[in-house]
Amino acid sequence: MLDWHRLNPEPSEINALLRTHLVNLSDSEDLVFLERIRDEAVIYLRETLSFPIPKPLRKAGIVDLLAMAGDRKNRHRQFCACVLLKTMHTVNHFDAEQARQALAMADQELFQAAERRIYRTLSNMMAAGLPVVEFIGGRKQRSSMITKLLSKGTLAAQVFDKMRFRVITSTMADVMPVINYLARNLFPFNYGLSSECYNTLFSFRNVCTEHPHLKTIFRDLQLDSDVDDYHDALTENKHSSPEYHVVHWVTDMPIRIPNFQDAFVTDGIDPIPRPIVYIRTELQILDRQTHRQNERGDAAHSKYKERQRHTVINRLKLGLVKPTDL
Repeated sequence: MLDWHRLNPEPSEINALLRTHLVNLSDSEDLVFLERIRDEAVIYLRETLSFPIPKPLRKAGIVDLLAMAGDRKNRHRQFCACVLLKTMHTVNHFDAEQARQALAMADQELFQAAERRIYRTLSNMMAAGLPVVEFIGGRKQRSSMITKLLSKGTLAAQVFDKMRFRVITSTMADVMPVINYLARNLFPFNYGLSSECYNTLFSFRNVCTEHPHLKTIFRDLQLDSDVDDYHDALTENKHSSPEYHVVHWVTDMPIRIPNFQDAFVTDGIDPIPRPIVYIRTELQILDRQTHRQNERGDAAHSKYKERQRHTVINRLKLGLVKPTDL
């Protein structure tokens, strides 16, 4: 999620975003880690793109950079701060992926750490009084992943829902508060995989216009006028049914690595050990009534699996050639 040209975070929102990234500003190693990402982004912009970054930004800490990105009083500095943060976002993600490949931990351990974090967050959410009535989740079965690979004709690296979780709320009105809680406590908004995030549950525009405190915010959001038409282009799963309704997220969730300096197979330079890596996770959020409707008729999971298996059988028999082409 990089296509924004300004930010306007309050100090409390900056702190919440950094907490969601599992960044500890009181930890000197975390500060060194952030400075390294910033410095690499500055060097890339200057040497590869000949894009000059003003001196105050080149040495600014992450809190100050986020504040500058929302400061409308200095438009040029705001613009440069956004450019630098976008580049840091990509450098950090690439750096984490490179480090993940040298991590001396089994995926099993990472998945377990991710599950613990998710379950802990959900428990805290319910303790805070948010009306979650059901929570379903875990790792996808091996046979299901093989079926998905065959049905899509894709690579294992492109399966995004190896870990998936479904949160069911009491009513439709509870969905937005739950999303807000999860985005502030579990996954950073800027690490949602935009091509795999969609909403077929409700009209975002209508929800905002029906609530005075959201109506004011909606006018300032950097969204196209057809915001509620996005799901038509994004939900291209040919096995799904148009009657299936959900808010669907695929996100890279941060996981802290204990004793990270000794957790990587590295010479200390390639890759540089880092305290945080990411686990890709699917989250589905919907209300109880919609969940019940989804389990009926053409939208039912059994129907979905039936359509998927039919595609796999045809592909194994005929390859990628359609029967009508023969």
